[in-house]
Amino acid sequence: MLEVFFIVIVVLSAASMATTLASHVSLHLTVGRRPCARAYAPSISILKPLKGHDEGLHDNLVSLVTQQYPGRFEVLLGAADADDPALAVARRIRRAYPEVCIRIVPGRSGPGLNPKVANLDALSSAARFPNLLVSDSNVRVGPEYLRRTAAELHDERVGLVSNVLVGTGERSFGATLENLHLGSFVAGAVCGAQVLANHPVVVGKSMLMRRQALEDAGGFRGVEDVLGEDYLLGRKIHDAGHRVVLSAEIITTCNERWPARQFLARHLRWSQMRRWIAPPAYACEPLLNPIPTLMVAAAFAALHSGSLLSLSSTLWVRAALLGIALKIMADLFALHRLRGTGPRGLAPLWIPLKDLMVLGLWLGGWFMRTVQWRGNRMRVGPGSSLSPIDPAPRRVARPIVTSPVAEELVDEAA
Repeated sequence: MLEVFFIVIVVLSAASMATTLASHVSLHLTVGRRPCARAYAPSISILKPLKGHDEGLHDNLVSLVTQQYPGRFEVLLGAADADDPALAVARRIRRAYPEVCIRIVPGRSGPGLNPKVANLDALSSAARFPNLLVSDSNVRVGPEYLRRTAAELHDERVGLVSNVLVGTGERSFGATLENLHLGSFVAGAVCGAQVLANHPVVVGKSMLMRRQALEDAGGFRGVEDVLGEDYLLGRKIHDAGHRVVLSAEIITTCNERWPARQFLARHLRWSQMRRWIAPPAYACEPLLNPIPTLMVAAAFAALHSGSLLSLSSTLWVRAALLGIALKIMADLFALHRLRGTGPRGLAPLWIPLKDLMVLGLWLGGWFMRTVQWRGNRMRVGPGSSLSPIDPAPRRVARPIVTSPVAEELVDEAA
């Protein structure tokens, strides 16, 4: 019986290593792909939903407004709360770059339970151009980002373009965990799904869409009451007959001083989202996380020496440890490929601990049904649908003018 259990663990470990390495190969193939050489620069409205003062917000916005883009583009900045401190940064950016069309859409939210979608719906209503780029406030991009991403739209069949994401700037334990995870598990899963299964997995940090494709998919209103609006928008646009592609252009998110609880809270929320959107795929996620099973194999072999598969326990322990070392090296190689540098100091030693924590979050995703997001507690259901827990859900669909600052912004927007 012990040998049967050990064989199962070994098979699972081998399958998990193979799947993980395949996803990493897909990552390298994706980011190594030559960008589209065809000159194509359609007019783009960039929608930047703001909420609070994110780490590096000023530099993130500067990286966007200073794009080397031959076509026309405008940047729309908005927050649901007219007193949001991010709007002060937005006004400074607008004064510093008068040559760029930067517009502020203040104090508006929509009727849905997803606060980001409500903000995007307001921003898109004010947008003037036929192509919409959703760019999260914590995203920082290179000077060629807009041109290289927009080049994918030269194919008229393409309705949505997303990008590979990596985290940078870690200065705390939680930020280190976040950036290690984004640059390995998340990036590998997104690229692997696209390359190996031709299955688009859209991460909403960067989404360039034709407005017509968005409307064909039901618009932002169609995902206003779900947690996984980015993935579902990608599926809806694909199901509406448009192609969804993954650009080779890499974007970064600045994560510097996260506490560990922030990492755990985000990825527990993401785990619940994935579990409710695609349970079969979610059940297979441990195949992208081989270190826990390799640890079990090493421990089992060390504790049960003798006739395990007629080989010495020492050999099995060495094989398991070699697999763990290979996984760590593959993660570091992927991270270096995505951002040009590896993690700082002893951060590589945290990879096994991070992977164990991720397994725990995966298990939690099966049993937990509530999320805490942007100050709201909500229950998650099938399709990542949201329902309020508080007796009086916040469903505001009107301009909010709460201060002289807000009134000033309304005047500016008008």
